[in-house]
Amino acid sequence: MKKINISTYVTTFILLFVLAVICSLIGYANDKGTLVFTPTTEFLMKLHSMFKFPADITGYSGFTKNIYGIVAGITLSVLLYSFAFERFIFCLKSLKK
Repeated sequence: MKKINISTYVTTFILLFVLAVICSLIGYANDKGTLVFTPTTEFLMKLHSMFKFPADITGYSGFTKNIYGIVAGITLSVLLYSFAFERFIFCLKSLKK
């Protein structure tokens, strides 16, 4: 496994973190019953279940219910997804060569 491209990793981390926060806010609004359903919000609701998956599968979300636990769970999920996405980009670049 080659070295990780830090700039790609940080860029994907920031973009995915912003998207995960937006999806978490939409998921919270859906739980409270105040969400207005549009095609965009329905798509982001589907992404919400994808973003919370790594933290849920490890059981992390069951331990903590405060804001720090939610942010840590989102960060854990985004760290894993940004690493996978960076490796995917690396594989695409290596196929081009």
